[in-house]
Amino acid sequence: MKIQLALVAVLGVTFAVPVSAAPAVQEASVKEKKIRKLLEVTGTAAMGKQVMDTMLDHFSKSADLPAGFIEKFKETANPDSLIELLVPIYVKNLDEETLDGTIAFFESTAGKKFIKAQPIIMRESMEAGQKWGAEAAQKALKALEK
Repeated sequence: MKIQLALVAVLGVTFAVPVSAAPAVQEASVKEKKIRKLLEVTGTAAMGKQVMDTMLDHFSKSADLPAGFIEKFKETANPDSLIELLVPIYVKNLDEETLDGTIAFFESTAGKKFIKAQPIIMRESMEAGQKWGAEAAQKALKALEK
């Protein structure tokens, strides 16, 4: 009788774990889908490509790179692989309530206007940052000369 009770208990625990674990797996899948939706509605891949193109343009003018590097980099760099790297970071740092609210915002009229302005804001911000960095470097060099 004790063996039968132990067997029932073990089988109960064995079958209970997968059943109770299944919702957690499903939640992660639902959460991951929400993250992919967020990255889509915010245009994250497009912004990543814009940043990459801007950086490569800057490197092509200032860095000593082998001939054909920029073109080959653009051929081999896959923006989708960046998304795959980002999803686990979002999973770790955002809950579903935050994802739902953020997606709702970016699907709203205000959110769409914000997204539309982002490429311009990003480009102008990068230009401002480059100018700021160049000026700070000049000040630091002058200070060292004194």
